[in-house]
Amino acid sequence: MINKDFNSNLNYILNNLKQNIIEAQSLEDKLYLELSKKEIIDYLNYVYNIIKSWEEFYKLGKYDFIKEKYKEVESIISELELCLADYKDIFNMDGISYAIYEIGKKLKEL
Repeated sequence: MINKDFNSNLNYILNNLKQNIIEAQSLEDKLYLELSKKEIIDYLNYVYNIIKSWEEFYKLGKYDFIKEKYKEVESIISELELCLADYKDIFNMDGISYAIYEIGKKLKEL
């Protein structure tokens, strides 16, 4: 059985990442602090795919995979949050970052 808070944060992140992937297609072809449009899209897709698998691993009680990827995902989200800081009205990276933090708190309990 998946924890309600874990599932809620997971769904929040996935929904927002999916929307961000769509929005990123409209970015100009330039550098956003240190990342190109393509790198931003690649990172968004990469973390989306990792996080999407977390629900199944959580249900199966295979928390180690989630824990192993958590720091990497957290780091990428932080970098995206920084690079897209001027686009807060389009990309909800602050909210995603907070939901990642909440998942991290839950993982410490496991």
